[in-house]
Amino acid sequence: MDSAEQCRLLSRVAILASLHALDVEKLAQAVAWTTFAAGEEIIGHLNPSTHVYFLLEGKVRAELNGAHGRTLAVRSLRAGDHFGEIAALTGSPRSARVVAETSTLLAECPASTFLALMDANAGVARAVAASLARTVIGVTDRMFELASLEVRFRVYAELLRLSRHAEPAGDNAVLIRDAPTHEMIAAAIGAQREAVTRELRHLAASGLVRQTGRQILITSLSELKDMMRQRAGLTATQLDEWQG
Repeated sequence: MDSAEQCRLLSRVAILASLHALDVEKLAQAVAWTTFAAGEEIIGHLNPSTHVYFLLEGKVRAELNGAHGRTLAVRSLRAGDHFGEIAALTGSPRSARVVAETSTLLAECPASTFLALMDANAGVARAVAASLARTVIGVTDRMFELASLEVRFRVYAELLRLSRHAEPAGDNAVLIRDAPTHEMIAAAIGAQREAVTRELRHLAASGLVRQTGRQILITSLSELKDMMRQRAGLTATQLDEWQG
C-alpha cells in the first residue's frame, strides 16, 4: 500500500477528521499496518498493551467471556472507528477482548504517539473526549435495558442500533445487510440464542421483520421505535441516534 492510500484511509477515521494533511502523513509513518482474519483475536482481555487502533477496513467486536463460556458483546465497531484509547490514557489493562468479525485492516498507534497527537491537536482531543462520552451514554442505556426490559424489547433495541448502518429499503423500511447471527445478537443483549430466535420469529409473524440468511428487513422503522418508546420511554441514545 502506498503512502497516499495510507493517508486516505487514516483520514476516514472519525477522530482524525480535523488533522491537516501533513499531520496525517506523519501519523501514517508512525503506525504499524496490520491485518486480521475473521475470528482472529486482536487484543486479549487484561492484556497490558497500550496501543490505540484505527479501524480502516472490516468490522470488530469487543466482548467479555465468562468462566462458564457465556459471552457478552460490549461494542461493535466498523471502518472509521477506533479503539484502545482507554489503555493509552490510563495505563490500565485491556477491559475487553477484541475480535475481528471480518477480514480487517488496522493501523496500530503507539500510546506515546497518540497522546502527543492529542496534545498537539485540540480537534483530535475533543473528538476522543466526545467518543468516550458517547460510549458512556451507550453503556448506560444498555445497563438500563438489561436491568429493566424483557428479552423481547432488548431485541428490538438491538435491531434499532443495527438500523443505524442499514440501507433505505422503501418508505420507512431499512435493510440490514450482513446482520449478526442470532447468537451474536444474544451476546449483545445478555440473552440466550433461542430467545432471540423466538422473538425474531414473532416479529416476522407480525410482518415487521423479514429475515433471509444474514439480511434483516425492518418493514416499519417508526413502528419499531414506537414499540420501544411505549415500553422503555425515552433514552439519550434514542434522542441522539434515532432522529425521530
